[in-house]
Amino acid sequence: MTMTGTKQRSVILITHDRDDKDDRASIWLAGQGYRLDWCCPAEGEAIPPITDEVVGAVIYGGKYDVGEQKSFTFLVDELKFIDDALEKGTPLLGLCLGGQLLAHALGEPVGPHPARHAEYGYYDLVPTEAGKSEFGSGLKVLQSHWHGWYGTPKGAVKLARSEHFPEQAFRYGPSAYGFQFHPEASRAMLARWIGRRPAERHQLPGAFPPDRQLADNLVHDRALGDWFHRFLARWSSGNTVREAAE
Repeated sequence: MTMTGTKQRSVILITHDRDDKDDRASIWLAGQGYRLDWCCPAEGEAIPPITDEVVGAVIYGGKYDVGEQKSFTFLVDELKFIDDALEKGTPLLGLCLGGQLLAHALGEPVGPHPARHAEYGYYDLVPTEAGKSEFGSGLKVLQSHWHGWYGTPKGAVKLARSEHFPEQAFRYGPSAYGFQFHPEASRAMLARWIGRRPAERHQLPGAFPPDRQLADNLVHDRALGDWFHRFLARWSSGNTVREAAE
């Protein structure tokens, strides 16, 4: 992504909650001079078309599940947008639900963990050999999900897993990424998520209690944020790792 001509280059940001606009991705992109085209399809807002000025798109997480398309038809619109972005080669970043939608658009069924495991808090991200170019030897990353059980889409490169979820990061083509984890979340966002999350979710196997999530945030958030800013710089410049899917 580069600034060219007289028109301001833009990034489409698809959110599922209007409160969550204090994330690292949008703040960093705005700081680089990109126009942010926010939309919330869950609130009835239309997704902007991918025009010549659009140089990328971010699809955030949310409380919805990929399999709820009949109840929440905006998910169908988001899948169509993903298909369009992939066809046009538009850089795409899917976070949690966004990554699940990208995997589903590429043919993968997405569901809950078969043993009902969940991840709420900070967990070890285990990179594959291909993923070491992105993540080094590994990171502690913020997770907030109980759905997210799926395999690596056909034609994609698996980049990382965690102990209980086999797919945590993948790349399709040179610049479409799906992350199950949340490098974008600020501490304020984490606190909001904890406050509105059903209490029983923290009782699921593998989930950490809210006090541990907030305590671990103080320990691990800076390193995760520094990594994410470096990733965004590569992603937004088009200087991502370009290798064939295995």
